[in-house]
Amino acid sequence: MEPGGYQRLRGAVVTAAAAGPSQGLNSRRLLGYAGLLPFAGCLAVMLLADDRGLQALAAAQLLNYAGLIASFLGAVHWGAAIYGRQGPQPIRLAWGVTPALLAWLLLNLPQDIAFAGFAALFGIILLVDCYLLPLLDDDYRRLRLRLSTLVIACLLTAAATTPVVTA
Repeated sequence: MEPGGYQRLRGAVVTAAAAGPSQGLNSRRLLGYAGLLPFAGCLAVMLLADDRGLQALAAAQLLNYAGLIASFLGAVHWGAAIYGRQGPQPIRLAWGVTPALLAWLLLNLPQDIAFAGFAALFGIILLVDCYLLPLLDDDYRRLRLRLSTLVIACLLTAAATTPVVTA
């Protein structure tokens, strides 16, 4: 980045954020619900497709996406710890990598167990965020509750409908 480029970029972000709280809230909601599309889409293919191969592909993609989003939600804590007013906080930094590590473990389990495990992980992530991210506003908390509830419902449905693989 060119000299002073970071300051200009930061200024643009601050200006965009200050453009209007309702515009920021609407964008946050739109992007949050857009993030549900892979969960719902993969689940729909799992439930409605006649082709077993397509169902298996959708199940694998749903698990992969769950792992990505769990990792993303953990990473929010690194940003909060690094840019927080109180300086880096070891608990936030440690938790920031925990969802990614747990997701990696879950991706190595049979699908029915992995789906149930991801449902539990998203519930835990939500609870931890309520305690470790006090800087978040009420609208964000309500949005996260709705999104997490829908994600957990998708994952539990996938767990209940995935054939159990026997050895």
